[in-house]
Amino acid sequence: MSAFQASSFSPDMVVTAASSSDSQSNDSAQPEEPPRVYDFYSYATKSPGTRLVYIQNPITADVAISQLDSKVLGFDLEWRPNFIKGNPENPVALVQLASEDTILLIHVSFMHAFPEKLKELLLDPNVVKAGVGIQKDCKKLWIDHRVDTRNCVDLSLLARTVDNARWKGKYANPIGLSRLCETYEDLTLNKGKIQTSNWERPLDLRQQEYAANDCHAGLVLYKRLAEMATAMSPVPHRVWYSFDTISGMLYQPSSGVIWHPFNPYYDPGPPPPPRLPKAVDAENGHDPSQRPVRGRWRNNRTRPQRPLSPSASSFVPGAKEHSPSPSPSPLPSLGPNYRSPTSFPHANNVVVTAPMFSTDADGFPLLPRAAPGVWQQPQPYRPRSFRGAVPGTGQVRMQAGRGRGRGRGGYPIAVAPTG
Repeated sequence: MSAFQASSFSPDMVVTAASSSDSQSNDSAQPEEPPRVYDFYSYATKSPGTRLVYIQNPITADVAISQLDSKVLGFDLEWRPNFIKGNPENPVALVQLASEDTILLIHVSFMHAFPEKLKELLLDPNVVKAGVGIQKDCKKLWIDHRVDTRNCVDLSLLARTVDNARWKGKYANPIGLSRLCETYEDLTLNKGKIQTSNWERPLDLRQQEYAANDCHAGLVLYKRLAEMATAMSPVPHRVWYSFDTISGMLYQPSSGVIWHPFNPYYDPGPPPPPRLPKAVDAENGHDPSQRPVRGRWRNNRTRPQRPLSPSASSFVPGAKEHSPSPSPSPLPSLGPNYRSPTSFPHANNVVVTAPMFSTDADGFPLLPRAAPGVWQQPQPYRPRSFRGAVPGTGQVRMQAGRGRGRGRGGYPIAVAPTG
């Protein structure tokens, strides 16, 4: 150390240096991992000797398919997307097949008939057609062109079967092709606007490369996952990830048994955490997300409690017993000449008084029931409103749809006085 360095050295500088070194050590102990960036998958880079053939003629397609000599094919379909909700899907426009040295892009939307050699190849049970989530593709191929497909392999099911420690969750949940490529090939597929382009028009170079990469990646992934399957003990059954499509139905390979994705030895892992309860409005006592439907709440348990009116009785819901409400106040005095409506003149000017009705606990009268077999005169109907009478007609004008329910008839709104 020089004389200048020794004279300028102080204990404060030691503390500062130590603190800075500690902060650097903490930063170096927990570095932030940058997001991983993958290179794009390219069939030309992965397999330089592979040739791409784009076909728009059925005869040319039959010749090219007859020259294929492979028992494993990468398989995929493309069709023009539909952006209008409710409209049916467009038919299959492109069939992609990839072998070890050839990729065929067969544009069936330009052909007057589906190639016969392609039908035979898809129906051959000795040739594997590998892809991700191709159950819907195979069903759609039958719906659009009446073509059956056999010995199909779903790569997402195969990955969950041979690499269960990596993939958890429901067995039938699909795994994207790009994610599988990132996991096993350290490459990703270039997904973008090309995926939703119009596949019924002649394909440009970008569309051809996109379609070729999809089916070629399916072939490469199948080979890698099949090697992992052969190294397992015992070797997993093909029925766990393979199926046949016959007349639009999924069957177990080379059998008449309905197929569905199932693996008895698959471990889905721990269940997902329970959902947190929704926030409840403490002031109103209901869930803000619950909206009334036609005047009713979706969940009766979250119905807001309305305050009682000042004139309501002291009855509390849920109480074991309560005192009845007080009886109604008596009528005011109407004078000595007032005659009760319960008394009326009869023959020979004899006044007959109707019997008094019995009352309930609250003091309201109980109407008597007629004896069996005795006819009781109905009470006259009193209209709800007399506004808007039509003078001089003597008729009652009805207005429909104004009852208790919508469309349940009507009630008279006007009575025209006669005379």
